[in-house]
Amino acid sequence: MELAAHIREAVRPLIGTVASRKVTGTASSGDATFSIDNVAEDAVEEFITRRGLEVVYYTEDAGLRTFGTPEAALIIDPIDGSRGAKAGFECCVISVAVAEYKPSVKMRDVVAGCVYELKDDAAFVAGRNLGVKVYRNGSEVVPVRSEVDHIEYAAWSAEIAGRPAALIMQIIGDAVDASSIRGGFFILNSTAFSLSRLVNGQLSAVVDVGGRLIKDYPVSRAGFERAGAGSIMGLFPYDFAAAALIAQEAGCVVTDGYGRALDDVNLFDSSEGNIQSIIAASTPALHAKFLDEVERGFARFLSD
Repeated sequence: MELAAHIREAVRPLIGTVASRKVTGTASSGDATFSIDNVAEDAVEEFITRRGLEVVYYTEDAGLRTFGTPEAALIIDPIDGSRGAKAGFECCVISVAVAEYKPSVKMRDVVAGCVYELKDDAAFVAGRNLGVKVYRNGSEVVPVRSEVDHIEYAAWSAEIAGRPAALIMQIIGDAVDASSIRGGFFILNSTAFSLSRLVNGQLSAVVDVGGRLIKDYPVSRAGFERAGAGSIMGLFPYDFAAAALIAQEAGCVVTDGYGRALDDVNLFDSSEGNIQSIIAASTPALHAKFLDEVERGFARFLSD
């Protein structure tokens, strides 16, 4: 929480400003890096150095860095939702996951996580097998999950940034149509933000089928390259390392796009081969329905 708060203090004055929007480079994932991302990355290194932490840490822009003799591993997304941050929207957070130090850190090794909102003073914190705590303006509040069990009444989000939108919608379009009136469909461009909304009941489900699409349908690669401005982009482990644990500790169901556990995902790998998919829901029944919907969507898509 202290690290996330330090990053927040550094970047919050830039939210929604023209200065935050300058494209300064390309991250290891192929995503654009904005000036606000550079400030956040600098804040990570400053905190670790000032506190004398002996850790290995991984971020989208800096990659893997080691300080001293590592006692733990940190998987950090200094700003998940950079586009929201530079536009001044609420859907931007800092994500910090703490894992046991190993040469290859997997999702199963994550022991704690924090997702801290940039715009509002709200933090979601969890320890493995210890449950979730939510803080707003310095005070602990009781999280209340959605109990919706049907897609028609579900408020949910999907990610399409850097994905071929037309192909994605062929797979999830029926669920979008079913829920758009009595539930709600949102594109928020921050997986960590979206997953944390499951904890407080704002959303009932989070879906990203991009990783499954490029694995099951390699011909879609050309569409990914167009959408990613020449790079293959999608859901990378740093996007959900903290938030997936938090959602699970709150009682939500979180799997990949095939319904499998994310336990064996390598958190230090942002290569094309490690692009992931996700289906998360606030109840087991709703997760099962979204998984069925995705299966039908892929079956229909691949048969055309």
